[in-house]
Amino acid sequence: MGTPLLEAKIESVLAEVQRPSRYIGGEVNEVRKPDATVRVALCYPDAYEIGISNQALQILYALINDRSEASAERVYTPFPDMADAMRRDEIPLFTLETWRPVRECDLLGLTLQAELTYSNVLETLDLAGIPLRAVDRVEGDPIVLAGGPSASNPEPLAPFVDAFFMGEAEEGLLAIVDVLSAHAGRAERLEALAALPYLYLPARGRRPVERLVYASFDVATAPRRTVVPYASAIFARASVEVMRGCTRGCRFCHAGTWYRPVRERPVEDVVKAGLEQLGCTGYDELSLTSLATSDYSGIERAISEIKAIRPELHLSLPSNRVDTGPVAMNAAANSRQGSITLAPEAATQRMRDIICKTITDEMITTAIEAAFVAGYTSIKLYFMIGLPSETFAEIQGIVDLAFRAREIGRAHAGANGRFTVHVSASSFVPKPHTPFQWEGMASPEQLKIKQSYLRRAINGRQLRLSLHDVRTSMLEGAIGRGDVVTADVIETAWRAGARFDAWTEHHDEYLWRTAFEQHGRSIVGEATRERDALEPLPWDHVRSGVTKEFLLDEWWASQAERATGDCRWDGCTDCGACEGPVRNRLVAS
Repeated sequence: MGTPLLEAKIESVLAEVQRPSRYIGGEVNEVRKPDATVRVALCYPDAYEIGISNQALQILYALINDRSEASAERVYTPFPDMADAMRRDEIPLFTLETWRPVRECDLLGLTLQAELTYSNVLETLDLAGIPLRAVDRVEGDPIVLAGGPSASNPEPLAPFVDAFFMGEAEEGLLAIVDVLSAHAGRAERLEALAALPYLYLPARGRRPVERLVYASFDVATAPRRTVVPYASAIFARASVEVMRGCTRGCRFCHAGTWYRPVRERPVEDVVKAGLEQLGCTGYDELSLTSLATSDYSGIERAISEIKAIRPELHLSLPSNRVDTGPVAMNAAANSRQGSITLAPEAATQRMRDIICKTITDEMITTAIEAAFVAGYTSIKLYFMIGLPSETFAEIQGIVDLAFRAREIGRAHAGANGRFTVHVSASSFVPKPHTPFQWEGMASPEQLKIKQSYLRRAINGRQLRLSLHDVRTSMLEGAIGRGDVVTADVIETAWRAGARFDAWTEHHDEYLWRTAFEQHGRSIVGEATRERDALEPLPWDHVRSGVTKEFLLDEWWASQAERATGDCRWDGCTDCGACEGPVRNRLVAS
């Protein structure tokens, strides 16, 4: 536990900050292990309400606490008001479970879900009293480990992290805990960690590192007693991951590459885990999650078995394919249905062929129709703008599809019926380990012109439009494919005051623009820069399992406006992901 003096200091500042419940801990299903000799602080570098909703962190928390003698405690990046008060009163960053200083833990584990949290990584280290750069750490400082999808390009954070975990933690996290238990000194621990093939230690050079794949995808590692937040959270519901990986091959999608191959959980395990979570959390909503939940081959059976036991339960399907979604939507529908999300991504067949989104106009119309027939009153349609080779026809296509969706809604609910069509258009940002990793972003001027047109064209009753901030999208693009120079930029921006960059009210474009310029670069230049096919990439030493040759073939196919089939139905595409012991594994429907 924290000392009485530290606890008194913490209590003294809670009365003066927004949402003190972010920092008090003591939630339902929280785990405390006072006798543990190894302590791990798990950090999601964003506000409590974002981090508490992160399913990956809940998985890691349960994995360590349930299956090892070590203790896992949680920490989130304090909001600016709390951070300022902590610095003023010399309060070190502390864990929620015990109010113990994070710097007294053996390991600080950072979940890297998005590039716009990178300034918060430095904010977290500084508040914890841990030297920012790994080279400056000494005996007694915790090991700083980072993982998550954004770790697939580790270079922008490499100077600040002792080791990067590549891949899926269920398969290798406990081996890291064993290293901490077996070795006492920092140097000895780093030496032992260097032997694990899925860890990248920047201090030892850019050696090849293999992404680790969770072979069994056993439901035993899924959290059964998730922590229930006191403060508001962006997602307040139970959730069960039904499937990991995706075979669709959308060329913009990082997760579609990083989590191959597909592994589906048996239906009976999904049902059991879902009901257990509902029983120990008190939630009345269950989310069946994956990259494409409607593609889960056991979806109808899972829904019917859960509804047979909990008929009034609200089932959430947060990710639905246009072609497989109607079946899942009809199965999940009940009297409490509200919103459903569909992601056409592009509104013309030409652009869908370029990005390898293998759906047709007829499929989109059928899915929208099915949603309204099933009783949903809010249809969310996700698109991207600024895609490679995009023309005005693609932007007009989004407008046309929005109005077509409204007409379908009116046909079922009447012109004055209560329904809404929400259109969301994000800016395309190229990601590492995808066929579009060599592409550049559209210029900010082009994106703003396209956004302006959508604002003028998509308006009126029963239509809503949301657009992503071009400034933060450009920053995401500049950082996401960055290198070690980008790390210097991030530190310069943080020292100037950058933090919580994903929050519009806290993002300061001037700080970042100045930081890039100080290192001879620009945000726009880095975000829009195209790569040559033979150019070495900062993340080339990270082996995702999907070959670079396959990614190049897919990039060239996009330029020929040619889609590639889905290996689930159309045969192997020779991507490389199934060449090892783990292969696509589907359950019987």
